[in-house]
Amino acid sequence: MYRHSYKLYSLEMKTTSIWFLGSSLLCLAGFIRANDLLALRSFCGYQHSDDYNRDSPDVTIDEFPWIAQLLYGKDRHVQCTGSLINNRYVLTAAQCLAYTSPVAVRLGDFNATSDKDCVYHTNFGEECSDPIQEFDIEEAIPHADFDKDTSKNDIGLIRLSRNVEYSGNPIVYPFGRGIIAFSDYIRPICLPTPNSRVIRGGEELALSGWGLLSDGGNLTEVKKKILATSVCLRQCNRFYRTFDKVLDRNNICAIETVSYSCHGDGGGPLMMSVRSQWEVVGLLLFGVRCDATTPSVYLNVKNYVGWIKAHVRK
Repeated sequence: MYRHSYKLYSLEMKTTSIWFLGSSLLCLAGFIRANDLLALRSFCGYQHSDDYNRDSPDVTIDEFPWIAQLLYGKDRHVQCTGSLINNRYVLTAAQCLAYTSPVAVRLGDFNATSDKDCVYHTNFGEECSDPIQEFDIEEAIPHADFDKDTSKNDIGLIRLSRNVEYSGNPIVYPFGRGIIAFSDYIRPICLPTPNSRVIRGGEELALSGWGLLSDGGNLTEVKKKILATSVCLRQCNRFYRTFDKVLDRNNICAIETVSYSCHGDGGGPLMMSVRSQWEVVGLLLFGVRCDATTPSVYLNVKNYVGWIKAHVRK
């Protein structure tokens, strides 16, 4: 049995054992559905990179355009990750909001060290993304029943101070008082539906973020693409009992196979592609160490879609 002791990292403290990644009107184009304010399935979760680079282990400049950086402190450092679910809300873990609140959210980034992100393609030359967008936070909404000791109900929402807008040449559609427009570099991911399949062992999944490259290392400069395979909950529970953690149907486990998550990736989406449309199936909560040898634990988002719908507003 695995009995080594590893450091626990939370946004509140450092101790031992496990690390915590701290009306029915429709829009003309169908970006947002007014009755529940979520992005429509006809638009969310699609990314241009799936058209030409589906199986590459390397991240592309327009891949996972819903990934959000949560910025903390006066220096606006990245401490958690989230995912855009409509034009005003970012989904993340409650632990990213309950201890120390972020001061801003950044969308559309690729290389965290550059103001303008460009890559060169052999076949068609240089591609540059749209400018990043930073948003102040109007409201942070951790789940009222979040338990930091058990990690139960570890889910939260961030309401941005303004609607997401695209500064290029989009087709723009009015909705309420704001503008709803996205691009290849900023767009929402889909939430699970009642018909979304249950995550069992052996599912191919993905994560992304700018977390540490290793325990004690530096944050990655370029957004990571992490591939993972789900692990059955019974097997995962046997492992985590060593650390006095009991997992249930509100959890998903996955072990990373290409790259790996670490501190700074917490709250980020565990993603599944269903016919090239991506859903956020989990939120990264904790793991034992920053490598690909042990499973990480996620919140099962499908069981919390009702909570999400109850807390988003126009």
